[in-house]
Amino acid sequence: MSNIMAELVVTEFILLKVLLGGIFGFCLGLTGVGGGVLLIPMLQLFCGMSTVLAVGTASLISAMVKINASIVHVKASNVSWRQVCLLFIGAVPITILVTQVVVYFNQHPIHGELTQSFISMLVVVVMIGSLISVIYGAKKAESCVLADSHHSVKPSKAVLSGMFCGSVLGSTGVGGGVLLLPILNNVLKLDIKKSIGSSVVLALFLSATAAIGYAKGGQADSATAIWFVVGSFVGVPLSAWVLKRLTTRAIYAITLAVICSSLVMFVFVG
Repeated sequence: MSNIMAELVVTEFILLKVLLGGIFGFCLGLTGVGGGVLLIPMLQLFCGMSTVLAVGTASLISAMVKINASIVHVKASNVSWRQVCLLFIGAVPITILVTQVVVYFNQHPIHGELTQSFISMLVVVVMIGSLISVIYGAKKAESCVLADSHHSVKPSKAVLSGMFCGSVLGSTGVGGGVLLLPILNNVLKLDIKKSIGSSVVLALFLSATAAIGYAKGGQADSATAIWFVVGSFVGVPLSAWVLKRLTTRAIYAITLAVICSSLVMFVFVG
């Protein structure tokens, strides 16, 4: 009897992860937000993970899910490849460096607990900053028409933006939607749909880079990641169907709602 109950608990836990993966995939495809913002609170609240383990697992899930999400956005022509390449050049080296630093200090017998606290605080700061940035972008969209993907932007500006994103994503797992999306939209002047698609594609590469670093340090739960990815296969295609039917204003509103909900979850876990 006890074995049957144990199997039922395990099954329910797996179904919960699949459901959470579906929610994550839907939010990711619809708003570009989801990687660290949604996953870290979910993994801590429902899976009982520590902050750094949640960051590593979130990076792994994000990389795996964004393969599917990236294909969806590429087919929909929602990607500005020029901006993606420039951001990539600046972001990847910094992501590798910062990931190694976090893993090292997290495993340090003296600095491990301080590292957990610092990363948690940094995640909250990034979420709040991203919330403000998206609000700014929404107000700007109401007052003027943003330039298209051919808007002229200095390459150095895009590379520096990539370095900033890489440092944040590498240390917190947050940055795919809540950081890359506002930068692409407000700093590099892409429209909201191009910004969403480009942020998903770029975050795929950055999340994969971070995930490799955390996995090498034993800070990634691959089994949990797989079940989340299974659920995302339903959420991502559904989001693409919904996205075609939404106005720019509605997309901004949903993005703000996702970030706010994640921030509340993260604070509640803390």
